[in-house]
Amino acid sequence: MLLIQFREPGPPAVMQCLDIPVPEPKAGEVLIRAHAIGVGMPDCLIRAGTYGAMPPLPATPGTELAGVIEKVGPGVTTRRKSERVYTTARERPHRGGHYAEYVATPAEATFLLPDTVDFEAAATLANYQVAYHIFNDALRLRKGETVLVGAAAGGMGNALIDLAKAADLRVIGVVSSEEKARFVRDLGADHVVDRKESKVSDRVGEITHGRGVDAIIDPVAGPGFADNIEMLAPCGTLLIYGALGGKAPLDLLASPRLRKNSPAVRQFTIHTWDHLVEERRAGIRALIDMLAAGTLHPRIHARLPLREATRAHEMLESGAVIGKLLLLP
Repeated sequence: MLLIQFREPGPPAVMQCLDIPVPEPKAGEVLIRAHAIGVGMPDCLIRAGTYGAMPPLPATPGTELAGVIEKVGPGVTTRRKSERVYTTARERPHRGGHYAEYVATPAEATFLLPDTVDFEAAATLANYQVAYHIFNDALRLRKGETVLVGAAAGGMGNALIDLAKAADLRVIGVVSSEEKARFVRDLGADHVVDRKESKVSDRVGEITHGRGVDAIIDPVAGPGFADNIEMLAPCGTLLIYGALGGKAPLDLLASPRLRKNSPAVRQFTIHTWDHLVEERRAGIRALIDMLAAGTLHPRIHARLPLREATRAHEMLESGAVIGKLLLLP
């Protein structure tokens, strides 16, 4: 079978395509034949060696896949051959491991997929899992409140907008091109701001009539941190779930808006749920139900052969991906 692996972290070219035997499931495991494999920024960070929870080397990237159980290991009674399932590295001791044609994984790390849920849609669930806990645990916004979504045209932006609209929130999406703006409007965003055409804070002021937004979901941090604080409504929340722009060069107490508007700043990480097993699994099951009901609408940017994992990472890191990128075995 084909496996993508790297021995030392580095640029996308460090990943190698290996031909290895299909693994045998151990006691308590099932063997899954992959039909669709999700590609996300955590995969790139693992490959680059900068992820906060690095797997041991040599390593295989890949947070998630959807496929069919080919074989059941000794002692497994909760799963059967031919069942359609989703699995994620967030159910295993180490991140990564899913850029492969076959994966042996604990049966308890799998989630049954209804026939109405397409494998490709299921392979986007890692993004939706983050978005789910952002809205249901970290923000808990009320119907009609306004949320600003940064990097709104990516896979995470797609998930955040889907869940925001499902919760009847007002969405302002921030993008970097007219093509991405069209995509985000099509997702259902109420307003779209092209940060290369206008200053985001000025447009937010116009859209909200000076009140500001109730929440900002920001994957960048960095130099834009101060502007984000200034865009918050009274008692609004700035949620940071990444630091792609680096640390924020700001003394929070120096912000006039902070002194007058009582804002909150929250650092979010999905690793909060590493040990909250039942809450984490309940979230995935709820998302699968939403997929089955047609509430979620993941958009696929491209489908590449598994052998082209290097190209997939290059595309993702270039900022060219709109929606979700998949690898197909």
